[in-house]
Amino acid sequence: MSSDLNDLLDQKKLESLSHYIDMLLDAICIVDKDGHFLFLSAGAERIFGYTREELLGKQMLDMVHPDDREATLHVVDDIMKGQETTDFENRYIRKDGQVVYLLWSAKWASNEEFRIAVARDISRSKRSEAIQSATYAISEAAHHEESLSALYKRIHQIMQTLLPISDFVIALYDEPTQNLTFAYSSIYVDQESLHAHLSENLTSWIDSKKVCFDIENGWIKVPLCSAEKVIGSLIVKVGAEHINNEDSQNLLEYISTQIAAAITRKQLHDRLRFLAMYDHLTGLANRELFHDRIQHAISRALRQQTELALFYLDLDDFKQANDNFGHDVGDALLQQAAERIQSCVRSTDTVARFGGDEFVVLLETINHQQDAKNIADKIRQAMAKVFVVGNCEIYLSTSIGIALLPAHGNIEKILLQHADKAMYEAKRLGGNQYII
Repeated sequence: MSSDLNDLLDQKKLESLSHYIDMLLDAICIVDKDGHFLFLSAGAERIFGYTREELLGKQMLDMVHPDDREATLHVVDDIMKGQETTDFENRYIRKDGQVVYLLWSAKWASNEEFRIAVARDISRSKRSEAIQSATYAISEAAHHEESLSALYKRIHQIMQTLLPISDFVIALYDEPTQNLTFAYSSIYVDQESLHAHLSENLTSWIDSKKVCFDIENGWIKVPLCSAEKVIGSLIVKVGAEHINNEDSQNLLEYISTQIAAAITRKQLHDRLRFLAMYDHLTGLANRELFHDRIQHAISRALRQQTELALFYLDLDDFKQANDNFGHDVGDALLQQAAERIQSCVRSTDTVARFGGDEFVVLLETINHQQDAKNIADKIRQAMAKVFVVGNCEIYLSTSIGIALLPAHGNIEKILLQHADKAMYEAKRLGGNQYII
């Protein structure tokens, strides 16, 4: 067989092989020792978004994500030293600006003085991993964050790992009042103009339960739906490439359901915790929470050798008012009494309702027993003022028993017994006074 015929057959084999190579989804790349593209398969066009003509001669490193360049250079050095690499991951920036995750296998061909590498697009699996991780993180945050505000901040941080978000807002919708409140917003948001825009279009996006795009301002609004009910909206500002982007829309819709579930769970948890630790009528601490607070206060006072005071209060003539005006008025009296007591103490002190018309006040730190006397007198004067409930004007007073640590003991039970006994003594003496 002539050499010309052999050359022709070899050329046909090469062309046939090249055709099969171009069918591969992976990109086959050949670069020179300085990292410039010499050959690319058709898969490279699909992965990088450039034509082969645009890529030939282009410096490979120019397309590597800035955060991955240093690690990529270290791997290139190893390859140039003869080390074959089969599992290196990095990110490239496509022609359209999107980030693509690649898994590389590469080898240096010393005889030909070029690197040959195969790149596989693993963006889809990476995105699935990121979504799964974000979903888990949001669920974990819903269980462990101490407050809803902390939960919203954590959700913001998690979402930034999925999308290039510049502004982030969680607006909650109150169905009975049909009002929107910003439960969380990034510092860049013009809340006034955003609230006006949302309120103007409130009915449409509440009813549609669909993702809405504000292309002019770069906003994506995603309804937060829980049990077929819209509880609010997730509103994010992203780059132009994500506006009307189907992948971004699907991602936001999926994550929004996780956020709505997390918010609902956290609200329920906080509500149950409130019911367990606070009096449902007055919103004051109940016995359980008071027990926890005084235990910590006693330990701190003993450790720091400071004083604290405990008040036991009872409303004089409350039973008579409750019987004369009814339980609804009685409940209103208790609520007003709770507010008056709280207004007389510091935010660091604890006011608790033990039941009926009995209240307890914990002054965590006092410098002298005169401090306790001053606050007790302040409470007594506040309670002596007329109570107005509807058309009723009612006068009450209060009897207060005071226990001091360390003067009267350093155990909760002993302090409560002393304060209770002193309160009954104040009541026996006619009420509207305090006894230590």
